[in-house]
Amino acid sequence: MCMACEQDAIWLAYLESKGLLNPDDPAAVEALFSAFPVQPLPVQDEAAAPEPDKKNPFSCDDPTAG
Repeated sequence: MCMACEQDAIWLAYLESKGLLNPDDPAAVEALFSAFPVQPLPVQDEAAAPEPDKKNPFSCDDPTAG
């Protein structure tokens, strides 16, 4: 598991232990995180997209990543 995912898991477990987050209640999750500002990600055009053969070292989807 990558460091960012591990930190997220620890934070969510802490919130659950304090009774501030119920994973079975999407409305509670939305209410908890709705106060945070949202910044839309910039759209990346296909010309500037990374080459598909280059491996992303920060991917959480790759279980073999260190």
